[in-house]
Amino acid sequence: MTTINQQMDLGILDIKDLTFYTAEGGFTGLKHKDKDYRHIILRRIMPIEHPMEYISIADHDNKEIGILRDVNTLAADQRKIVETELDNRYYSPQVMEVLSVQDKLGYVYMEMKLKNKQNKIYNKSCAIKDVSRNIRTLPQSNSVLIFDVDGNRYTIPKIDDMDKHSLKKLDAYLF
Repeated sequence: MTTINQQMDLGILDIKDLTFYTAEGGFTGLKHKDKDYRHIILRRIMPIEHPMEYISIADHDNKEIGILRDVNTLAADQRKIVETELDNRYYSPQVMEVLSVQDKLGYVYMEMKLKNKQNKIYNKSCAIKDVSRNIRTLPQSNSVLIFDVDGNRYTIPKIDDMDKHSLKKLDAYLF
């Protein structure tokens, strides 16, 4: 009997053929077999359910090289390079408090108190269009993702941990 993996070439790469490195200019590079890609793009195929599995690797021209099955199978130095690149690509400040919400002309304007990677707290205003698609509640983790019109994303790690005033302002937009 043939398995699905045998029937389809999913493009899973053998980690023995991969060497990740930091290239000039701070780009992430990859040596794969006899090719050297000095600037690659890493994308999570399943960013919510399996953030460190099924990582698409593409060259600078966005041509897919293949898929890394599991970041955790890499050697420690290689894993650090990949994790750093993914962390930078999927950077998402944490929402500490929702200061105001206004609904105008099909957009929702929010002012939020955010915390960045360095634990610096700052205020930011953003506009959100189509809230049913761009404010997502993730029931399995009890978290919320917010995507603004500029492509930025913000995270509420645990919606139950938000203060009651913030929850009241967000309540109409949580589906």
